[in-house]
Amino acid sequence: METTKIPELRKRGRDSVRLLAFIKAKKGRGKDLLEVLLKLVEPTLDEKGSISYVPHVSVDNPDEILFDEIWLDEASIEEHIKKPYMVNLHAEIGNLVDGPIVLKKYREVFLDRQ
Repeated sequence: METTKIPELRKRGRDSVRLLAFIKAKKGRGKDLLEVLLKLVEPTLDEKGSISYVPHVSVDNPDEILFDEIWLDEASIEEHIKKPYMVNLHAEIGNLVDGPIVLKKYREVFLDRQ
């Protein structure tokens, strides 16, 4: 399954937001956590403002998971977190995670070329 909508990626603009979600599983539970989290990919990519939703597992620690997301704008992220599969996520993964999910937002620096 593709995790990036290439046409939308090409159309992203200055309002687009990259959201990095760092999630640490309890020791030895990374595969279990990833199994639950991967169920989010397809419905998230179906959301209107979703451009990219790419899961990663750390090379150094299989219990560390990163979701690298690109959204059309902040409003798209706000709509995403209201979806039932996101609202119910904590209940599903609470016994698998080691600490809070760390979210970091970034804006791309566009280089203006003449």
